[in-house]
Amino acid sequence: MGRVLVVYDSRFGATRDIAEEISRSIRGVGLGTEVLSVGANPDLENYSAVVLGAPVYSGQLNTGLCDWVNKHADRLELMPTAVFVVGATMREDTPEVRAKLDTVLGQAICDHPNLGSAAPRGYFAGRVDPHKLIPQQRFVMKMAKLPSGDWVDLDVVHKWAIEIACKLVSRVSA
Repeated sequence: MGRVLVVYDSRFGATRDIAEEISRSIRGVGLGTEVLSVGANPDLENYSAVVLGAPVYSGQLNTGLCDWVNKHADRLELMPTAVFVVGATMREDTPEVRAKLDTVLGQAICDHPNLGSAAPRGYFAGRVDPHKLIPQQRFVMKMAKLPSGDWVDLDVVHKWAIEIACKLVSRVSA
């Protein structure tokens, strides 16, 4: 049975925490997993499937995941993949928020349409800790009256991870 790579980009840790929960859940259905940051520049040689995770900050995406996807696009296009996005805006899970995050997800996978087609997309609320922000970010939060908090719901993450694990298992075992 194959191994699944859970690769993520993260600035403050919420996306990493969610990637680790996804990995635990996938292991629970019998697949081996490894969780690595895009900064570790993981090689795809030892994996049969990939889960890609991207954080959203103020509606914007870091370029790290997209850069890694572009570097490995030929191989990724041949593998079962799932994608998820993490952002504080998901604290209010509405169709409008999901539509905006769909655009960001497209950017995260560099608009490679086959990536993530093996499973439903994951949309997860993140967290905002003002103590981890630079002064300019704290100032913007205060002026815009943006809330801080931790909205990560690991039960929601686990449920999605089990759903995609079943789809990945069938694709990896085929």
